[in-house]
Amino acid sequence: MEIGDMIEINRGEYNHWALYIGNGDVIHLVTPDGSSKSGFWSAFSSSSPSLSCKGTVTIEKLKDVAAGSPYKTYNYLDNKYKPRPTDVIMGDVDKMRGRTIQYGLLGNNCEHFVTFLRYGKSESQQADDFMKNLFIGSGLLGGVAVVATAAVAVIKVMK
Repeated sequence: MEIGDMIEINRGEYNHWALYIGNGDVIHLVTPDGSSKSGFWSAFSSSSPSLSCKGTVTIEKLKDVAAGSPYKTYNYLDNKYKPRPTDVIMGDVDKMRGRTIQYGLLGNNCEHFVTFLRYGKSESQQADDFMKNLFIGSGLLGGVAVVATAAVAVIKVMK
């Protein structure tokens, strides 16, 4: 594993994302309950019924974050974007450490956070797939999907 590698942690219904920063440590965005295990779907829980809340940027040992769940290095956007130099990534890691930031299921989740650190671009295939499946499942893919894509783009710009 190299500094700046994106780590995908399989949580069953969703994947949690962290960024490797060396010495077995990762940085990741943790939801309000202090757990990365609730991650992507926590916005739908009874204690947090909205699509956004506050999250905390945390540095922990990868083995503790994975907590027995399978994980892998998955820099899936390397063909689309050039990874930023490690000194730039680590500079942002130092700035972000311990900060509380807006967490948004569709616009600023743990995957958005990690892709931003690695590439300087904030993306989440998991959120995009969720929206696509939501519209396909409800038979609303056509024009409504265009509106939803535009709404997600607006959320990204507003952050």
